[in-house]
Amino acid sequence: MDMVSLILLWFPAVFMVGLTLMLHRFPPHASNMTYGYRTRRSMASTEAWDHAQARSFQVMRDWTIWMVLWTPLAQWRWGGESAILVMSGLLTLGALLPLFFVERELKQEPPYTAQGGVHGTALVCCFLLLLSVFRPITHDGSEPERRETGELSSVGWSTSSADVFLRLEDDECHYYINRGLEMGIDTLRWSEVLTGREITLEVVDRPAGLNWFGRVGPVRGVMFQGDTLYRTGTVRNP
Repeated sequence: MDMVSLILLWFPAVFMVGLTLMLHRFPPHASNMTYGYRTRRSMASTEAWDHAQARSFQVMRDWTIWMVLWTPLAQWRWGGESAILVMSGLLTLGALLPLFFVERELKQEPPYTAQGGVHGTALVCCFLLLLSVFRPITHDGSEPERRETGELSSVGWSTSSADVFLRLEDDECHYYINRGLEMGIDTLRWSEVLTGREITLEVVDRPAGLNWFGRVGPVRGVMFQGDTLYRTGTVRNP
């Protein structure tokens, strides 16, 4: 990510941290209601005001902790504009949560008591993040592709999974052809003819967060000197 994107990504969490520290250092007081949690119910009495300020600060502080934890996860999972949008959405949700909790509590008769917290909502968000990470990869062409061109450094395979593994020179990504052996790829022939030669791979463009063990590139197509050696199930050995 470039510096501007990184700043925009971290802005929601930094903003929440700064706001929380400011309210902790200069808490709103009933004698001066110019700032703080100001609604019709919170300004109805001194007791309502004091409860609203303490409770909204607690909700904001707890949500800020989650925001700080989520930011690097969002960068890892989505990166770029998608991560910025996710964190901006969580910032908006954090601004609305005090309205929900505090207003619900102020509808009661004094003395006011706290009911619930943000941790349940935060755990739901974590669960949704986990689901997005475990989204399975498809091989039906529905996911976007990118092209990678480079010198083939090695050809490997696994007899248990029947996958064929391709490595490009100066490229840390682990490229693989799913069930390549079963589709008829002659790995010895590929290694003999293609090693040290320039090839082009058509690779599923996966979000970074879907790759648990380094960079992984599921291959949909292999081209060599203008010929297509492999394309989603169709194999032509060199």
